[in-house]
Amino acid sequence: MRQVWTYKARNQSGQPITGEIEGETREQVIEVISEQGLIPTVIKRRPERISLTAIFGNFGSANREKLIIFTKELKTLYRAGIPLLRALTIIERSGQNLGLTDELAGIKSDLQAGLSLSKALARYPKKFPRIYVNSVAAGEASGTMDEVLDQLAALIEKELALSRQIKSAVRYPAMVIGAIACAVVILMTFVIPRFADIYGRYGAALPLPTQIVIGTSRFFAAYWYLFTALLIILAVVLKKHVATERGRLFWDGMLMKIPIVGDLIIKANTARFASMLKILFRSGVPMVSCLEIMRETISNKVISGEIGLMAKSFERGQEIGHDRAQYRYFPAMALEMFKVGLESGSVETVMEELAEHYELELQYKSRHLTELLEPLLTLVIGCLVLVLALAIFLPMWNLIQIFR
Repeated sequence: MRQVWTYKARNQSGQPITGEIEGETREQVIEVISEQGLIPTVIKRRPERISLTAIFGNFGSANREKLIIFTKELKTLYRAGIPLLRALTIIERSGQNLGLTDELAGIKSDLQAGLSLSKALARYPKKFPRIYVNSVAAGEASGTMDEVLDQLAALIEKELALSRQIKSAVRYPAMVIGAIACAVVILMTFVIPRFADIYGRYGAALPLPTQIVIGTSRFFAAYWYLFTALLIILAVVLKKHVATERGRLFWDGMLMKIPIVGDLIIKANTARFASMLKILFRSGVPMVSCLEIMRETISNKVISGEIGLMAKSFERGQEIGHDRAQYRYFPAMALEMFKVGLESGSVETVMEELAEHYELELQYKSRHLTELLEPLLTLVIGCLVLVLALAIFLPMWNLIQIFR
């Protein structure tokens, strides 16, 4: 399994250089860095990161908008017949803040040293993910670089649109849950203790809901530091666990079982699989290599594992999906369409239709996510308001009796 490694090295002049590179083992990474004329000093595997894009799948950690601009500009200049080195210089001097200043300087240096563009891009996996590098390599080999860059720009634009759609759908529920949490903290910290003092001063009998709420409030007030420490410890342990292969597999598997969210993850990654496979296959990458690249590109480890099963079946000459029980999450329809595309020799067409189908489904689901979650959120808010109202106002009846 290929990993992303961070490294520190020194060039022939002794100047320090830092960067990231993909590789299966530390020895392989050292070999690649040494081939570039650098002396590695520190090499560390970059831990997995939990984020919205990592959950729903992503196009590397690159800034999509800037990568789209870079790709389109490079395509235009290349199509106009301008040599790569000069094209990169023009992009570098264009004045646009693409966040690629150091990367462009390094890529130009590598091109001058005789490396191909794809190998130069491979040195910066944080900015140029593997599917991008492999597509460029296929374009270089087939002489269709401008077409490949055009397809990559379109693919990243789709990724950007899908990412914005999902974030828009998740934003409202997240804001509501955050507001509820803040309200509970404020009530438990400032409001409930005041009422508790008033009721205690007059000796009013407290009903059960009030006793529970006041007891909870006093517990958090007395042991808030322990609660905070526990949360920090849990966060650190979770982060370290997810950074492991086994931990990430467990985390991704749990997410897939969550209603609504799991369905969104499956549809997002299936649409991404179809779009990227079409690009790679059209660029001339062999099918086994396409599936291996997809296995390492799809961020959800459960789905990427099932894509790995497809690659193994293809290598052995077996029918894709011959054992359907092995594919718990990859949609049956997508698997069948993939098989039809392979049998009929129309993989590109089938993948394009498959991508469009799941993109439309994802758009529909994400648009209606708020509507699907509204009843649940309303129920939670209603129960919370009811409990707090009963806890605060029921003792007032006892206070009225005392005053009489």
